[in-house]
Amino acid sequence: MKEDFDWLDEKEVKALVERFESMVKEGVQYFFDVDEFEAVIDYYFEKNLMEMSRKAIDQALAQHPGYTGFKIREARLLAYRRKFYEALELLNMIELLEPTNDDVYLSKGEIYSQMNKHDLAIEEYKKSLPYTQAPEDIFTSIAYEYENLNNYTQTIKYLKKALTIRPDSEDLIQEIAFFFEITSREEEAIEFFNKFLDDNPYSKQAWFNLGIFYNTLELFEKAIEAYEFVLAIDETFAAAYFNIANSYTGLEHYRTAIKYYKETLKYEDPEALTFQYIGDAYENLGDLKEALVYYNKALELDDKFADVWVSIGRIFIRQNMDKTAVGYFEKAINLQPENSDYKFELGVLFLKQSQTQKAENLFEKIVKEEPGFADAWINYSICKSLTEGYEQAINVIEEGLEYNNENASLWYRLAGYLYKTGKVQQAFYYIESAMKLDFDKHSELTNFMPELFQESRFMELVGIYSGHQ
Repeated sequence: MKEDFDWLDEKEVKALVERFESMVKEGVQYFFDVDEFEAVIDYYFEKNLMEMSRKAIDQALAQHPGYTGFKIREARLLAYRRKFYEALELLNMIELLEPTNDDVYLSKGEIYSQMNKHDLAIEEYKKSLPYTQAPEDIFTSIAYEYENLNNYTQTIKYLKKALTIRPDSEDLIQEIAFFFEITSREEEAIEFFNKFLDDNPYSKQAWFNLGIFYNTLELFEKAIEAYEFVLAIDETFAAAYFNIANSYTGLEHYRTAIKYYKETLKYEDPEALTFQYIGDAYENLGDLKEALVYYNKALELDDKFADVWVSIGRIFIRQNMDKTAVGYFEKAINLQPENSDYKFELGVLFLKQSQTQKAENLFEKIVKEEPGFADAWINYSICKSLTEGYEQAINVIEEGLEYNNENASLWYRLAGYLYKTGKVQQAFYYIESAMKLDFDKHSELTNFMPELFQESRFMELVGIYSGHQ
């Protein structure tokens, strides 16, 4: 139930509350008119002082027994105490007396919502529409009930109805965008925001969200155009600079991206993420020195930013400083022990350094935690082949295939190990099976076993299955 006491400022409400509490304390009777009692009761509701709300409602009904607004508040108090059916019974009695009172339907809607009876809540909210002076609030309430029912199509529909009445509401625009996003309806979102902007061309929030959806579909030029409209309306909109930079990154225009990332720093406090993205852009340009400068700036702001520790580790790898890189990956894994990608990269680094047992331990851990990580199974098998031989490597791949039966890379690797153990017929059976799944990945097998190019049978299979692509 929406209250509006603009006729009273905060000081006046406080004075009314003090006067009421003085009356209760002294046990005397002061007169309060209906509006004054409503202000006092609603003050206590807002402060969650339900015992005082009860006293105020009792006094209000004693002085104004015929006023239904106090009975509606009594129903709300009953609902707060989880006496839902008593509250609904009281509201049903009021509805018989005042069938055009929108507060009755709103209160019933709120109670049904608390009871998780969202369909009934929607019915009550809809009943209030002919009588309310704020239909946009009702549409929003209906939308959130549909959200509770996981009916996002209807959620968006009613948020759109609310936005039609209040096109300047940035909150509604954000909510609509959110539901388009979680339902992966990017093209529909783009169509909606373009139509909305035809009538509301100065809505920076609409332009901003339009840019986001263009960016999601990798329509980077269109995204940049949308963000530039945001900045034409409000040149201090820091997020628009940041998102333009992301779009230029998508276009691989890294120098322009850096320029826009740096623009955000003029309009908001520096964030570690911004410095990380600037570092990424410099790294993509091959300027590792500047990349390190900005990665370190990111860590100065947030030394628990695991991605940045990994980024610095990768730079050291590029500079052939593998031993130094190890420490950075280990730091990232300590910060995010559940991150399999970090562990995989560190395992690869250990393999490169011939620290096979350390690598094996990491890959084994990954496949136990995330058995769908096919590349980890392959690297785990490589470690096993180095420490215990190809038979153990075969066992690892066969276990991996239990979770990744459609992964061609695993079948190629199994074929390779079988070939190396002399099981040539079986190897060629799996090579052909893998080619049927994904011919292009046969290069992974030939990288592992270039001697296959000398095998006429293998080249015959290549000729057959290359024609199927």
